[in-house]
Amino acid sequence: LIHSWTLDPATDIHICNNPAEFQWKAPAAANNIVLAGGSETQIEAWGEVTIPLSTPEGNRITTLKHVALIPSFFTSLVSLLRLSSSNVHFDSGQNCLYRSGTHRQDVAKLTQLGGHWLI
Repeated sequence: LIHSWTLDPATDIHICNNPAEFQWKAPAAANNIVLAGGSETQIEAWGEVTIPLSTPEGNRITTLKHVALIPSFFTSLVSLLRLSSSNVHFDSGQNCLYRSGTHRQDVAKLTQLGGHWLI
C-alpha cells in the first residue's frame, strides 16, 4: 500500500506520501494538519499529482489538484468527497469510479486489496 493510491471515503483532502510524485505549488501553513489515527500530522506542502488510471479505454493519467504532501503517511489517499464534488462517484459492486449525468460514464477501474480500494 505504501506506493499505492487508495480511495478514502473519510478524508476531505487528497494526500500524497511520495515527494517524487508531488509537484510542489505552495508551502503549508503551520496550522495545516491532518488528524489521523488520533494524532496530528503536519502537512509539508500543497501541490498537484499525476496518477495513472486503468480506464475502459486503456491506461490514462489524471491530475489531482490541491493535494497535501505528507511523506509519513502509510499510503497516498484520494478523497472520495473531493471526487464527488466533481461528479465522480464510487461503485463498489462494479469496482469503479464513474461520472454521473445523463449517461453514466465509467472513468477508472479499481482493484480491491483487503479492505482497501486501489486506484
